[in-house]
Amino acid sequence: MHGPFAEIALLLLVCALAGAAFVRLRQPVLIAYIFVGIAVGPAGFGLVTAHDQIDLLAQVGVAVLLFAVGLKLDLHHIRHIGPVALATGLGQLAFTIVIGFALILALGKGAMEAH
Repeated sequence: MHGPFAEIALLLLVCALAGAAFVRLRQPVLIAYIFVGIAVGPAGFGLVTAHDQIDLLAQVGVAVLLFAVGLKLDLHHIRHIGPVALATGLGQLAFTIVIGFALILALGKGAMEAH
């Protein structure tokens, strides 16, 4: 490649082509972007080597996505689903902590027996 700009341009071109194909197939465009990221990244063909620049671009993209989601939030809808979302979130948190703690204990116990 000729530098980070060329790699980002190639990445955008491949994403646009894959996105157009997925729209034509009536599939979510986000899935196309994930496939392209895997294909051109180090796990795939390794076409993109400008990791720092791509990481920065990804962080900016996530910030813009969260901003756009925040603009579309309906406060009435949030008040309506708030208790359910809170209960679900706390349940997921408790479940993750319990499973994580059990996994740590299992791995810690196995490591102690090995010595």
